[in-house]
Amino acid sequence: MLQYIINSTAIWLTGLIVFDIFLRREAIHGYNRLYLLILLLAGALIPLWSWGYDSVIYSNAAGRPLAEQTAAMRDAIVSGSEQELLGWEQWLQIVYLAGVAICSLLLLKDIFIILKMYSKGDKSKDGTWIIVETGASMSPFSAFRVVFISAKEDYTKEELAMVLAHEEQHGHLLHFIDVLIIRLFQILFWFNPMTYLLEKRLLLVHEYQADLAVENNPSEYGRFLVEQSVLNAAPVLAHSFIRSPLKKRILMLTRKTTTLARGKQLLIAPVLLLSLLCFTKNAFSGEEPQKDGNKITYKGNVFEVQEFPPDTAIVVDPVTGEERRVIYKKEGSGFIKKMNNEEVYNTSHQGATIEMRNTENKIKMEIGVALSSYAKKLGKGNFVYDLFNVVVDTKGKIVYYELKGIEPYMQRYGQSTDETPIPDDIKAEIDKVIVKTLEQQTKAEQLVIDGKAHIYSIRIQDNFTVR
Repeated sequence: MLQYIINSTAIWLTGLIVFDIFLRREAIHGYNRLYLLILLLAGALIPLWSWGYDSVIYSNAAGRPLAEQTAAMRDAIVSGSEQELLGWEQWLQIVYLAGVAICSLLLLKDIFIILKMYSKGDKSKDGTWIIVETGASMSPFSAFRVVFISAKEDYTKEELAMVLAHEEQHGHLLHFIDVLIIRLFQILFWFNPMTYLLEKRLLLVHEYQADLAVENNPSEYGRFLVEQSVLNAAPVLAHSFIRSPLKKRILMLTRKTTTLARGKQLLIAPVLLLSLLCFTKNAFSGEEPQKDGNKITYKGNVFEVQEFPPDTAIVVDPVTGEERRVIYKKEGSGFIKKMNNEEVYNTSHQGATIEMRNTENKIKMEIGVALSSYAKKLGKGNFVYDLFNVVVDTKGKIVYYELKGIEPYMQRYGQSTDETPIPDDIKAEIDKVIVKTLEQQTKAEQLVIDGKAHIYSIRIQDNFTVR
């Protein structure tokens, strides 16, 4: 998730730098508006883009003696009855949701203020537009196809015509939709200053576009803008007549579109291309799983692990024949019992076996087909691979897995053998094939019990012989 925030911020910052250097002072307002809206969406969506590559999650607990494991691994063995406290991820979620709630309430407050003004104001028609006289000392503003003014008597006929032309232009160009979009982004990304910088520039472009609708000469219109600047501002959800910097608006009235300005419109393509090349490489995927106690954070999901307790086994020394008892940790990091606080089903749940077996068999078949071309590279022998904790979400998408790479069968279980180890380069190549096959598994079987979809986890283990 942190990588997603970094990538989206980098895209917005890069786009804003390009805008401020090359486009902000040009009278290409329609293009600038489009540029800023595309930049807003690109920053949110491009970091989600995947090039089809993902990090391999290797299972690092391979059933070796506990004495050989690190202290960190021993500390990770958590008692299932131990009291669990909120981790930093949960606190961050609480803070984020609190911010979303506050921003949502502020948006609802603005909507309520506008609706209250509409209901209490005196209404009249101007063509397809509704004019609402609020009686308050407030700068004119518009929302949808409604123009709010203090009172018609406060303006001369020419001034009222300028106000209506300006505010109705906002409506014709659907600027209110832009404002709603930017407000929704500010709710979701309330912590990111880039969204507020984007808003400031987009609203100024809106005013430039609306100012062009006024037919009066720039000096007279500029004087009127200055007069209106002493009034109270409108709700932030609406387009205020005087919210944007007056000096910039007055100067822009006399600026013409040049050939150079039109040429600058080609900048949007390299900005998007740069974003695709630099900030996609999987904003969620590509990151390493982050483990904190018995929780693993990966691809934006939080998995709660039930650690396997240590076990004992009798080991026979192949040279002396002496038997000894050792304590060892079972394979895998443990089994996934929750994902994002939702229960993860496994084969022990009643009615959950058929879908799990179907998914397991389908993946085994596809991996087998993918590995068939590597028979010559492997040479003769028996081989095995393991996939632990293959988690399938409620939509049938694989969201987590741990790979225990391919190995000769006898070596896999620590038995004495004359089998030749697989060269590291071939092993890495085959592991990537297994991962790619798993990543391309767009749809596993959904687990539906009593009409409700559930998350489930399976283990996929398969062995094969090359003759």
